[in-house]
Amino acid sequence: MRWRYALIFLVLLTLTALPAAAQRRWGRPDRPRSGACFYRDLAFRGDYFCLRAGERWPSLPRGFNDRITSIQLFGQARVRIFNDSDFRGISALIDGDVPDLRSFRLREDPHKSWNDRISSIAVFRDRDEWDRHERRRWDDRRDDREHRDDQG
Repeated sequence: MRWRYALIFLVLLTLTALPAAAQRRWGRPDRPRSGACFYRDLAFRGDYFCLRAGERWPSLPRGFNDRITSIQLFGQARVRIFNDSDFRGISALIDGDVPDLRSFRLREDPHKSWNDRISSIAVFRDRDEWDRHERRRWDDRRDDREHRDDQG
């Protein structure tokens, strides 16, 4: 009788773990109502994986890192992409479809693009924590300029 319960538990565990495991490989999953899909090829073609709004990958699984060429958004989703794992390094906010990341330039070095450069991803609906941090840095710089103008 115990082995029967153990077998049922094992089957249920396998069935519930399958969607998470399947999501972490290139393929053709269902597109989310609110989220983003990340494609290996230009113009939303080829193999892809998708994340729903609220999901984050601090490091991309094997085979994903530095291989994204286009990004398609769904619903009210926005995406923050990072050059390094663990949401470090330079980042960029994506708030619309990007059919060719070769034309999406790095703000810090316009000679380089985001094509095949993404190592961590955060998908969200409204603001993200990095957006607030960037806005705060911009506000601080603006305050410094205004302060210098008032003294000069």
